[in-house]
Amino acid sequence: MRKIHSAIALLLLSSFMAGCNQAKMETGDFIFDKQINQDKTPMIVVVQNISRNDASNHSLSDYLNNDDPNDVIYYHITDADLYEDLEIGERVTVTAPHILLSSPLQAMAIEVVRHDLAE
Repeated sequence: MRKIHSAIALLLLSSFMAGCNQAKMETGDFIFDKQINQDKTPMIVVVQNISRNDASNHSLSDYLNNDDPNDVIYYHITDADLYEDLEIGERVTVTAPHILLSSPLQAMAIEVVRHDLAE
Protein backbone atom coordinates (compact mmCIF):
# COMPACT_ATOMS: atom_id res chain seq x y z
CA MET A 1 0.00 0.00 0.00
CA ARG A 2 2.86 2.32 0.83
CA LYS A 3 4.42 1.76 -2.61
CA ILE A 4 1.14 2.72 -4.29
CA HIS A 5 0.96 5.99 -2.33
CA SER A 6 4.59 6.77 -3.18
CA ALA A 7 3.99 6.03 -6.86
CA ILE A 8 0.89 8.24 -6.92
CA ALA A 9 2.73 11.06 -5.15
CA LEU A 10 5.64 10.80 -7.59
CA LEU A 11 3.25 10.81 -10.57
CA LEU A 12 1.42 13.89 -9.26
CA LEU A 13 4.67 15.72 -8.55
CA SER A 14 6.00 14.92 -12.03
CA SER A 15 2.77 16.13 -13.64
CA PHE A 16 2.87 19.35 -11.60
CA MET A 17 6.50 20.04 -12.50
CA ALA A 18 5.90 19.35 -16.20
CA GLY A 19 2.87 21.66 -16.15
CA CYS A 20 4.87 24.45 -14.50
CA ASN A 21 7.71 24.17 -17.00
CA GLN A 22 5.36 24.13 -19.97
CA ALA A 23 3.43 27.19 -18.74
CA LYS A 24 6.67 29.07 -18.15
CA MET A 25 7.88 28.42 -21.70
CA GLU A 26 4.54 29.06 -23.40
CA THR A 27 3.73 32.46 -21.90
CA GLY A 28 5.40 35.71 -22.68
CA ASP A 29 5.15 39.00 -24.46
CA PHE A 30 4.28 38.85 -28.16
CA ILE A 31 4.61 41.42 -30.93
CA PHE A 32 1.13 42.09 -32.30
CA ASP A 33 1.90 44.94 -34.67
CA LYS A 34 4.64 47.15 -36.09
CA GLN A 35 3.94 50.81 -36.81
CA ILE A 36 5.61 54.08 -37.68
CA ASN A 37 4.08 56.92 -35.66
CA GLN A 38 3.45 60.47 -36.90
CA ASP A 39 6.94 61.50 -35.69
CA LYS A 40 8.42 58.78 -37.96
CA THR A 41 9.44 56.70 -34.92
CA PRO A 42 9.28 52.92 -35.43
CA MET A 43 7.23 51.12 -32.77
CA ILE A 44 6.34 47.56 -31.92
CA VAL A 45 3.06 46.82 -30.21
CA VAL A 46 3.51 44.14 -27.54
CA VAL A 47 0.86 42.32 -25.53
CA GLN A 48 2.22 41.08 -22.21
CA ASN A 49 1.79 37.84 -20.28
CA ILE A 50 -0.22 35.81 -22.75
CA SER A 51 0.14 32.34 -24.20
CA ARG A 52 1.37 31.60 -27.70
CA ASN A 53 -2.11 30.23 -28.43
CA ASP A 54 -3.71 33.53 -27.33
CA ALA A 55 -1.24 35.43 -29.49
CA SER A 56 -2.30 33.40 -32.51
CA ASN A 57 -6.04 33.45 -31.89
CA HIS A 58 -6.81 36.99 -30.72
CA SER A 59 -6.60 40.42 -32.27
CA LEU A 60 -4.93 43.50 -30.83
CA SER A 61 -8.33 45.11 -30.31
CA ASP A 62 -9.27 42.19 -28.02
CA TYR A 63 -6.51 43.29 -25.65
CA LEU A 64 -7.02 47.04 -26.05
CA ASN A 65 -10.70 46.63 -25.16
CA ASN A 66 -10.40 44.07 -22.36
CA ASP A 67 -10.53 44.65 -18.60
CA ASP A 68 -6.81 45.48 -18.49
CA PRO A 69 -5.75 47.45 -21.57
CA ASN A 70 -2.40 48.03 -19.81
CA ASP A 71 -1.38 44.61 -21.14
CA VAL A 72 -0.61 46.43 -24.41
CA ILE A 73 2.55 48.55 -24.65
CA TYR A 74 3.82 50.50 -27.65
CA TYR A 75 7.63 50.35 -27.57
CA HIS A 76 9.61 52.93 -29.54
CA ILE A 77 12.53 51.23 -31.31
CA THR A 78 15.59 53.38 -32.07
CA ASP A 79 17.50 50.72 -34.04
CA ALA A 80 16.01 50.76 -37.56
CA ASP A 81 17.67 47.46 -38.51
CA LEU A 82 16.24 45.73 -35.44
CA TYR A 83 12.81 47.15 -36.16
CA GLU A 84 12.92 45.79 -39.70
CA ASP A 85 14.09 42.38 -38.48
CA LEU A 86 11.43 41.94 -35.75
CA GLU A 87 8.37 39.97 -36.80
CA ILE A 88 4.73 40.12 -35.79
CA GLY A 89 3.98 37.06 -33.64
CA GLU A 90 7.52 36.89 -32.25
CA ARG A 91 7.98 36.40 -28.48
CA VAL A 92 10.17 39.09 -26.95
CA THR A 93 11.19 40.61 -23.64
CA VAL A 94 11.61 44.37 -23.83
CA THR A 95 13.52 46.43 -21.29
CA ALA A 96 12.39 50.03 -20.93
CA PRO A 97 13.47 52.44 -18.17
CA HIS A 98 10.14 54.26 -17.95
CA ILE A 99 6.59 53.51 -19.03
CA LEU A 100 4.65 56.63 -19.96
CA LEU A 101 1.21 56.74 -18.41
CA SER A 102 -0.63 57.24 -21.63
CA SER A 103 -3.40 55.26 -23.19
CA PRO A 104 -2.18 52.94 -24.56
CA LEU A 105 1.04 52.71 -22.58
CA GLN A 106 4.24 53.73 -24.38
CA ALA A 107 7.94 53.33 -23.63
CA MET A 108 11.37 53.69 -25.20
CA ALA A 109 12.90 50.23 -25.63
CA ILE A 110 16.54 50.03 -24.57
CA GLU A 111 16.86 46.27 -25.10
CA VAL A 112 14.83 43.67 -26.99
CA VAL A 113 15.52 39.99 -26.25
CA ARG A 114 14.20 37.73 -28.99
CA HIS A 115 13.15 34.37 -27.55
CA ASP A 116 11.99 32.72 -30.76
CA LEU A 117 15.50 32.91 -32.19
CA ALA A 118 16.99 31.22 -29.12
CA GLU A 119 14.55 28.29 -29.02
